[in-house]
Amino acid sequence: VNAVAPEPIEIVSAQVRRGGLRATKVDVRPVPEEQPHRGWREIQALLAHADLSVQVRDRAQSVFLRLAEAEARVHGIQASDVQFHEAGGWDSIADVVGVCAALDCLGVTSMSCSAVALGSGRVRVAHGDLPVPVPAVLELSSGWRVCSGGEGELATPTGMALLTALS
Repeated sequence: VNAVAPEPIEIVSAQVRRGGLRATKVDVRPVPEEQPHRGWREIQALLAHADLSVQVRDRAQSVFLRLAEAEARVHGIQASDVQFHEAGGWDSIADVVGVCAALDCLGVTSMSCSAVALGSGRVRVAHGDLPVPVPAVLELSSGWRVCSGGEGELATPTGMALLTALS
């Protein structure tokens, strides 16, 4: 992850309880509250110049390309013109690069995905108050098995891009 970021990013894990079960929660720190909106071209350049294995770079670029294409369809623009808001922050970049690096370290060569719970309700994002699932998640989930219900945003654009690009 630090190969892509200009400043060191710490990935912190802690044991938590969710729904009465033990789990490991992973947080990306530090993440400044104010982050620039990075475009697909900028993220592509960050990945291209980072000291990453070919496999990690290719996977990360395919995830962000998938996300850029979905955002482009939602906004009616070219993928090369997409400006990521939340998905352009260091935490999202760390999520994508971290997952791709973990798959590489673990020797994972293929993935499959069951139906994805999308959630319900509303969420506040850079574009304002949106329904859940947000338009980019709907676009990314086209052709994939999904299920509705559940409270809150259960599938984010970054998460759906990871699933659909890598599965």
